[in-house]
Amino acid sequence: MASRAEQKAAAKAEREALEQAHAAAARRARLVRLGGGLGVAVVVVIALIIISSSGGGGKKTSAAPSNVTATAVTATLVGIPQTATTLGSSTAPVTVTEWGDLECPICADFAQNAENNLISSDVRSGRVKLVYRSLQTATQDPGIFVTQQAAAYAAGAQARAWNFIELFYNEQGAEDSGYVTASYLDGLAKQIPGLNYAKWLSASTLSTYSNGVTADEQDAAKAGFNSTPTIVVVGPKGSAQPITGAVDYATLEQAIQSVSAAGSAKS
Repeated sequence: MASRAEQKAAAKAEREALEQAHAAAARRARLVRLGGGLGVAVVVVIALIIISSSGGGGKKTSAAPSNVTATAVTATLVGIPQTATTLGSSTAPVTVTEWGDLECPICADFAQNAENNLISSDVRSGRVKLVYRSLQTATQDPGIFVTQQAAAYAAGAQARAWNFIELFYNEQGAEDSGYVTASYLDGLAKQIPGLNYAKWLSASTLSTYSNGVTADEQDAAKAGFNSTPTIVVVGPKGSAQPITGAVDYATLEQAIQSVSAAGSAKS
């Protein structure tokens, strides 16, 4: 059996390959659009500029706060009940649990696509509740991992955990760049409408939340989870097979339907 370090190294290689593939696809799409109205020489020049500016790897190079992002996250979540790290109605018949690492770029891909659709459709309608739990994969420093995850949990004390989680995913910096600092976490918290910053700052240092992160890690180890995101879907008809990676919404919906009671199909 591979060691935890070997598993993390393999997961990182997988993430980087996925990021590079996404970046290459985006570059090809841009060039196709440009090619319709530009000469070959111009296209080549633009391609070189794109590749040079991206460093060839397609990674994000900054994590600057974005009011547009904050507005979009707020619009996605407004009106949906939150309790601790649970988003959605407590009576929702299906529970979808995301085991994630806030620095994981594949988690960000999942959050910005399938998970956004899940929230807008199934969670908002009361069919599904969404739970977040922590599993360290992309974050290199265990101390930073606990700090950043506990910061999200502390926002949950004010029913804003998912605002913090979604903002973090949308404003990730480059992996292994050390962008997660106290200033970065503060910047996220200050963008969240209705969050009392002073209360959040005090709560983020409480052992209640760091212990919660540690407990999540222990539960993940017992379950044999070692990659993020790992998605667990549970409903009236039992549990679906855990799903890993940035799955699409259709795959997620199939898992939800497989555990839903008869007559509760999405209309």
